[in-house]
Amino acid sequence: MRVSDVKKLLSNIEVKKDAEFDLLGMATTVYSEEKVLTFLSDIKYIKAILENRNINAIITTDEIVKNYEITNRFGIILSIEPKKTFYELHNILVDREFYWRNHENKLAKSAIISKDSIIGGHSIEIGENSIIEPGVIIHPGTIIKNNVIIRSGSQIGTNGFQFLEKGSVVLPVKTGGRVIIEDNVEIQHNCCIDRGVLGGNTVLKEYVKLDNFVHVAHDDIIGERTLITAGVKLAGRVIIGTDCWLGVNSTVTNGIMIGNNCKTTLGSVVTKSVPDNSTVSGNFAIDHKRFIEFIKSIR
Repeated sequence: MRVSDVKKLLSNIEVKKDAEFDLLGMATTVYSEEKVLTFLSDIKYIKAILENRNINAIITTDEIVKNYEITNRFGIILSIEPKKTFYELHNILVDREFYWRNHENKLAKSAIISKDSIIGGHSIEIGENSIIEPGVIIHPGTIIKNNVIIRSGSQIGTNGFQFLEKGSVVLPVKTGGRVIIEDNVEIQHNCCIDRGVLGGNTVLKEYVKLDNFVHVAHDDIIGERTLITAGVKLAGRVIIGTDCWLGVNSTVTNGIMIGNNCKTTLGSVVTKSVPDNSTVSGNFAIDHKRFIEFIKSIR
């Protein structure tokens, strides 16, 4: 899609410079090869935009454009309220199936799908030898690959939790992405996995294992062989590396990156990104050895 096409959908904007984009997204999100349209209403985020090679177009204000030389690199849409315009455009594009097209369900014959589960009416794929237990609900926009087990009570492909404050009204932002569950994943009882909001995907990679009562929010990516124990809560846009262990009742705030081969001990509240091969503990979580030293010092 082109920036100039947005003018056909929204009347309260001005196109300053044309460009192509594949999806809408945040400047702090990691993408593969997509061309991304984002918004800039506060200049403190300009560094993140300039450093993200996937950002190809921006919805911003005339004042920001006049004070910062950004038109050479980006397509520009001018708006009085860039964030509001961004989400208005997103909601329109979700309804127009911009991010992905609805299609008939594709359920492998070898999959074991309980008659007491609920499978949405379209846009669901379930691969070979996968098991869907009684009481599971699979929502449209879910791709489950081969040898996956989903235990009773779990919901897969639920709406992401994203809202826009507009004066005294709080408006919902529509969920435009999908859930992709790769081969050999197991999801235990009463877990909830949200679809991506801005056209991206929530992804559980091969051999990920989730214990009971885990919440995986929109646009999270969980790396291969990572084990997530009971009661863990992941906020949106969290990226977790391979071979990690998240302890019971750990909480990870939005936009955090946890490296490969990392551990969070039980009850950790992770508010900063964690480098490879680290163990963190506490609220707020810090390096585990430092945490233990601190506990010793106050006992």
